[in-house]
Amino acid sequence: MALQASPLTKKLRDFSVKYVKISEETSTRARTLVKEYIEDQIIAYIQENSEIKILKLEYTGSFYEGLKTEAADEADIMVILKTSSSGIEVIPSRVPGYVRLRARNAPMFSKYTSEGSIDAESLRDSWFHSLVCLAVNKIKPKPPYSGVRLVVRSHGPAVQVDIIRNGSKEKLLSVDLVPSFQVGDSWYVPKPFKGNRYALKNGLLWRKTFSPKEKRLLASMDSEDHGCRHELLRIVKTIIKRPVTALPLDSYHLKTAFMHYIKKGGLNWISRDALATHFLGFLAELQIHMASRNLPHCWLHGVNVLDDFKVEVMKQMENRLRSILNSEVKLNKILE
Repeated sequence: MALQASPLTKKLRDFSVKYVKISEETSTRARTLVKEYIEDQIIAYIQENSEIKILKLEYTGSFYEGLKTEAADEADIMVILKTSSSGIEVIPSRVPGYVRLRARNAPMFSKYTSEGSIDAESLRDSWFHSLVCLAVNKIKPKPPYSGVRLVVRSHGPAVQVDIIRNGSKEKLLSVDLVPSFQVGDSWYVPKPFKGNRYALKNGLLWRKTFSPKEKRLLASMDSEDHGCRHELLRIVKTIIKRPVTALPLDSYHLKTAFMHYIKKGGLNWISRDALATHFLGFLAELQIHMASRNLPHCWLHGVNVLDDFKVEVMKQMENRLRSILNSEVKLNKILE
């Protein structure tokens, strides 16, 4: 390619400053709102008013991975529930990635149990969502962000709490709270199963999640050499979702591809032009995944995270990536 690495590095850094980096002010605001409203009030209320207790919180997602772009306006928190000393029995199901959970000697879960298993839908909606709503009704304003209101809604496996500035529609922060169980080194969330291939009592199913494991890997990936991995992935995430690029890949597809990419040995992440080198390298890797129609799940053997895409869409993404890599004009265009 005619464009040299050093000019490309400068273009990428300029793009990052202009479109990608979140301000320290919004990051601090997000952490303050989580502390003052979520931890100190909503979580505290649940602890004080429920027979089901909270063991700990797991902070996951892009904000806590150091991969949030543009604004610190979202946070994801897994609310790990405390179980009896007998623990939780994990029962495999016919649905890939989903299990049933059976609580042993745990009367606190009996109200939310069906056919001997903890009902994910019931626990999430009847218990957790209700308690979050009750907690929000008792919220006390906390400076410096006292002029806000909280709105609760369902969001997949989560109960979403939006913190909105009073007198406006400005959303300062959206927090996904996900009631979860940890069994050994595995985590389970009440993510609804979609599809008709597997019938019968889908509300009882719990989805195995790898969010805590991914967070630990991604949050620390630059800790040893102080390289440019975080900066690179933030840039690519921002580019991919811009209209000029128009690739229908979400954050999870990109994180999965990137976790595969950084596993390669012998990569230099600290040279002056490492950012440009790996920008081109990662886009080329994405193109290969699109061409092969295959992007393996990092933790589940035999699972392809691109399975839901139609062949025509995959071909379009492959061609789009190839055209960007082969044209200096198109490469410059996506970095404007």
